[in-house]
Amino acid sequence: MSETPVCASDQQMEMYNSHIYTCALFFNMFVGFTSIILIVFAIRKLLVESVINVSTRMFLILGLLCCTLHQTAYIVLRVQVIYQIFFKLDQPCKLYYKAYDCKYVTFSLVAGNTGMIFIQSAMTIDRILVTAFSKLWPKLKYWPGVLLSGFMIGCNYTNVQLIFWNDPLTDYVPTCGQFPPNSVARFQKFLEIALYMSIAHMVINVIILHINVVQNRRQSQTFDVNERYQSRETLKSTQAIFFLSMSQFFACLLYTIFTKLYLQFQHNLTPLQAGLALALSYTTPYACLAIPSLILFTLCYIRNQRHRSINALRSQTETGDEYMKKIQKIWNN
Repeated sequence: MSETPVCASDQQMEMYNSHIYTCALFFNMFVGFTSIILIVFAIRKLLVESVINVSTRMFLILGLLCCTLHQTAYIVLRVQVIYQIFFKLDQPCKLYYKAYDCKYVTFSLVAGNTGMIFIQSAMTIDRILVTAFSKLWPKLKYWPGVLLSGFMIGCNYTNVQLIFWNDPLTDYVPTCGQFPPNSVARFQKFLEIALYMSIAHMVINVIILHINVVQNRRQSQTFDVNERYQSRETLKSTQAIFFLSMSQFFACLLYTIFTKLYLQFQHNLTPLQAGLALALSYTTPYACLAIPSLILFTLCYIRNQRHRSINALRSQTETGDEYMKKIQKIWNN
């Protein structure tokens, strides 16, 4: 039994013929490729730099890999639409895709977004444990990162499967970025949960930052150089993770708000309006552009702060040694 073809409407053909829409697609391609280049630089920097602990670096790399997964699917999606515009506009009944044929692109877009949220959870848990067990946790090296990362990857995979659970993917969609109708409700529910998770991450990281500041003030009064150095390192790492977590929080907040509004009002928009809104206002590509840039900046900041801390402690140690020599000299005389 042959399936009835789904043809593009006149309004949809107007979108495909719009020069503004075409320019927006090329802009999306530019953002996608630029972000992947920055991600490569950021991952390389994380692999060769040791200014933050191993587990935190693992979380950041996994977050960047989630960005890469999303951006790769996003570029493929944009290439599909650009190909339609240049080579298939004379076949309006062949512009639609089966949702099943788009499942890998759609799954990758969702897995990239949700993966960044779960990795943010792993980073927050890691900061809680390193604060509570400040002496033990650094000795575990990469094992906290391995265990937490594995757990969060499992959570992300399970979450994506639940979102698309029992969806036959038999609908036709104008582009592979269009969410399957049967899974929209579950996806919107997850967006609400993701928003609450991000708010919790922000609150917890503010509390951890305050605790680390208090700990650093106490340790700054001790004569144990190693404890003082470890305290400063913990504080600087927490400040960096707080900075990155805040950027991810706002990215998640904007993504959640935009996606919920888009899914709610897309039927009231013309295809051209909906296409431009999705092309220019979809926040995740911009977040994947900003996050590796922030990581590169933060690594540079932590390295400079570490050098200053080492120099300050060294100066204080040298001053103390000189002082003790003077005391011994006076005592001998």
